[in-house]
Amino acid sequence: MKTIIRFSLTALALSAATTVQAARPVEFTVGTEYYNENYREYTNGTERVMRQKGNLWSLNGGVKYRFNERHAAKIEGRYSRGKTDYIGAYQEQPYGSLTLDGSPRRVYDVRALYEYTRPVKEGMNIVLSGGIGHRVLRDLNSRIVSSDYDRKNQTTYAQISAGMNIALPNQFEVSPRIAYNQMLNGNQYSYLRNTEAVKMKQHRGKGIEIDVPVSKKFSNESKLSVGPFYRGWKVFDSDLSNEVRNPIQNTLHTFYEPKNYTHEAGLKLQYSF
Repeated sequence: MKTIIRFSLTALALSAATTVQAARPVEFTVGTEYYNENYREYTNGTERVMRQKGNLWSLNGGVKYRFNERHAAKIEGRYSRGKTDYIGAYQEQPYGSLTLDGSPRRVYDVRALYEYTRPVKEGMNIVLSGGIGHRVLRDLNSRIVSSDYDRKNQTTYAQISAGMNIALPNQFEVSPRIAYNQMLNGNQYSYLRNTEAVKMKQHRGKGIEIDVPVSKKFSNESKLSVGPFYRGWKVFDSDLSNEVRNPIQNTLHTFYEPKNYTHEAGLKLQYSF
């Protein structure tokens, strides 16, 4: 009788330990990515104003808390830096009359998301998520040419996404995902010399993200993921800025941020534990 009781208690303890391990309520992710960015501005619909193109690398990370097998909340962030080459126009001259190579570019992006996972069949889950994100872009042109000006863009956006986790042989998994971003609030700042910052309000913008990571799961429930990704944004003309006085000519001017497109394509590597 004692042997049976002892065996039952041991089995119960092992079952509880296995359940706790399988649940893994908290998951951390760290990683890096490398991508090419192509940013373009247009006026009058199709008339090109400027372009920035370059390569950036990122450090990213996140934490996920699972309430149960289906519901989770997560926070994820990214810091990117690199250099871009600028092509634009000087005053009334045509596009291409002004160039600047090697301008520093910085990006910060953080999001808070809710995630829902639903099994479809053995080895396949649907993953839906939604939440809020905030992105900051900075162009530091004055570090290359002291007479040039810096720019900053701040965008708060809502995101919804849908994806799948598909099990493959030998503990591999592929997880395609597509997300839609909708701008909620945007502000563009230009820091001109000898004047206050120029602020231009943006109201309309939308974006898309596509990821196709392939993961390898290990015996300790951690996993290593690698795969290509694409991020794109389309932002429409901003409002006119506040009036800014030109100290040399003693005249007032207003500005606006033209319609612009951003394309980012690269490769991402992540480790989750």
